[in-house]
Amino acid sequence: MNNLKKLLLILFGFTATISCKNSKNIVEPIEKIETPIIKDNTDSTRNKKNDSENNKETKEEHSTNNKNEDANLKGLPSIELKDLNGKTVNISSLGLNGPIVISFWATWCSPCKKELNTINEIYQDWQDETGVTLVAVSIDDSKTKNNVPVYVNGKGWEYIVLLDPNGDLKRAMGVNNVPHTFLVNTNGKIVYSHNNYAPGDEDLLYEEILNLK
Repeated sequence: MNNLKKLLLILFGFTATISCKNSKNIVEPIEKIETPIIKDNTDSTRNKKNDSENNKETKEEHSTNNKNEDANLKGLPSIELKDLNGKTVNISSLGLNGPIVISFWATWCSPCKKELNTINEIYQDWQDETGVTLVAVSIDDSKTKNNVPVYVNGKGWEYIVLLDPNGDLKRAMGVNNVPHTFLVNTNGKIVYSHNNYAPGDEDLLYEEILNLK
């Protein structure tokens, strides 16, 4: 009888040990924790900064190139002329913002008048698109200069018209005959010069004006 009790106690203890071991092998499920993904904008910010610096360098380089090119170009001479209202104007300080076309002409010059009348038909479009101003410099002397305002008003020119009866500006700019056209950039430098006129020359002039934009 005692031996039976001992056997039962041994079996009971063995069963309890197995149960404990099994309970230790049970793995509780681990709750999944999602970590929020933080987007790194460092590269994007760095790229934008680099683009901005590159654009700045390009603009500075373009500006430097323009200054270097202008250094080799002639500027306008400091010559005073009168307009049709008798106001004295210095050709080198007209106070205009955009490019300037200076056209030497005379009332007795047929090609001059043909060129300026042709441009007058499209002048408003030129101004709207490029901001250009045309300065028509008459070289009519004392014998014919009174014909200038009559002709200009009759044609309805919107140009700035200046009188050079003594040929001061004409000589200073090396003009031998008319028509003679100059294009001046916004830095006051002469970038284009053309003598005489043939139909279509106004288109070439406009292309040169566009190149200044």
